[in-house]
Amino acid sequence: MATKNQDLQIGNILRQIATLSSISDILELIRITVVNLGANRTSYHFTPKLKSQTDHTVQLATSGFSKEWLKLYEEAGFRECDPIPDIIMQHGEPMLWQDALTARRLNEKEKNFVSQLEDHGLMEGIGIPLFGPKGRHAYSAFTFDPVELAFDDRIVATITALASAAHVRICNILDKQFERKVELSEREAQVIRLIAHGHSNKAIAAELKIGGSTADTYVRRVFAKLDASDRTGASIRALELGILRL
Repeated sequence: MATKNQDLQIGNILRQIATLSSISDILELIRITVVNLGANRTSYHFTPKLKSQTDHTVQLATSGFSKEWLKLYEEAGFRECDPIPDIIMQHGEPMLWQDALTARRLNEKEKNFVSQLEDHGLMEGIGIPLFGPKGRHAYSAFTFDPVELAFDDRIVATITALASAAHVRICNILDKQFERKVELSEREAQVIRLIAHGHSNKAIAAELKIGGSTADTYVRRVFAKLDASDRTGASIRALELGILRL
């Protein structure tokens, strides 16, 4: 049961979210807060308009998941077989993964996805639908240690409020950035694509066969054009503008 002091702390975090202008800072604040509430894994799926929450263009921000699982989830066609996010988005309220998986009959590809979840010990979690302005929706998921916390209504309600506030703030940041037209050169478009796939500046230089300082310059230029202060923010903005096609 949360204490009065914990309630005050959550209120301060909600106010802090409203003042942040960096998407990465917002996501990191949420991560730290929910970890303190018992979450051991988190994910945020920012979804381009009119797309599924498991579409290959979704920009993911995750923590706590194994490298093996993240590599598998990024494989072509695999994440599209994940039935959980779309079921929960259609449900419209937080939902345990186990309940989502029994909400409708799964096809063979979805059953294979669930089998992989089991193999990676990822059957116990909760998904939260996030509804933003102008059709900018997203999905967030959490697992807990101990697992019983997923059934704690107070904890779930708190995390839902925090995740929803963070998503709305991210949408508001993007709205302010949309006021001017953005055009990237062919090379800059290559750079943002690599950024979205998690490449460091060093890896970008190696992939494009350019010098390290040149790669650094391109990254700074892309950030400036997209009015972004971090890699996650740049990727999400490029997705929303239709510049990025993953």
